[in-house]
Amino acid sequence: MRIFEVGMAKQTQETSALAAQLEREILAGDIKPFYLLFGKEHFYIDRICNLLMQNVLPEGERDFGQMVYYGADTTPEEIVSHARQYPMMASRQLIVVKEAQGMRGVEKIESYFDHLMPTTVLVICYKTPTDPTSGKNIDKRTKFYKRAGEVGAVLECEQVKEWKINGWIEDYARSLNLKLEDGAASMLAEACGVDLTKIALSIDKLRKVPGCNDYLTCALIEENVGMSREFSAFELSAALCDKDAAKAYKIAMYFGENSKRYPIQLVVASLASQFLKLLRYHACIADRMDEGQTAAATGLNPFIMKRDYTRYARKFPLKSCMKAVATIKEFDYRGKSNARGEATDADMLSELVSRLLAC
Repeated sequence: MRIFEVGMAKQTQETSALAAQLEREILAGDIKPFYLLFGKEHFYIDRICNLLMQNVLPEGERDFGQMVYYGADTTPEEIVSHARQYPMMASRQLIVVKEAQGMRGVEKIESYFDHLMPTTVLVICYKTPTDPTSGKNIDKRTKFYKRAGEVGAVLECEQVKEWKINGWIEDYARSLNLKLEDGAASMLAEACGVDLTKIALSIDKLRKVPGCNDYLTCALIEENVGMSREFSAFELSAALCDKDAAKAYKIAMYFGENSKRYPIQLVVASLASQFLKLLRYHACIADRMDEGQTAAATGLNPFIMKRDYTRYARKFPLKSCMKAVATIKEFDYRGKSNARGEATDADMLSELVSRLLAC
């Protein structure tokens, strides 16, 4: 759930719904003088930015009034200076700063808010790194962030949760008047993960395949979409809770080969969170709590709890779950100390997966 701000108004909804609302306003000609698009879901940042580039200026004025800069190649002072200029040979000017996360001191753009030019539309596209080890993001404590919502529009784009990705694929296909065969959304999710840009590009590619006829089948996807992808710690947790050994070892091997992006400490923390939720679920069942009370106590989505955790609890009964939590705690200590000896992250993760599957 994200916050989308226009003027002083705030509302909390899904990113997809907020982006759609912003798109409708842009298409209706309701153009704000300033846009801050940021977050880990780069698909919506690119989508809104492209829509602005197509609609702020008539095609005949874009050569004169549309300027695109890249964060690493410019400074806040230069952007403010350009934004305060009058347009030449155009009704207004559109200034787009792409990859603004590469700009040093992006918050200094806040000085522009004191004297907004009515003939300028300034768009800042800040792509928060998806690397789980990176903490880089827009600082919401700054005057820049707080005032941005007062003078224009702010859209924070957060990645779709793994358990919602099938629904997102179905909605996106429906928006393109595409029909999906049963299982097609799951196959696309397996191929692309939660990368919406990759999913959208794959669907666009499939639409152009002869014989598609606006109907995406599993066979069509298997033949035309590469099945290489990245995984997440959430997927490893789910595979382990399901005791799906083949998938768990596959993900563990991927993490081991990319240990800089997926250090053992972060993976273990994710596993601890998952198994502690399962342990709390067991406690709630033992206390004979109803579904609503259990969801509140565990912090789980009721649908996900009913769909997955009843199954996980059978795979990991209470004693097995307690043993799994103790094992994770042991590896947490080993990963943060010299107790690991000469074992690499890949070695430790492989051993951890093996021991958890044996619980």
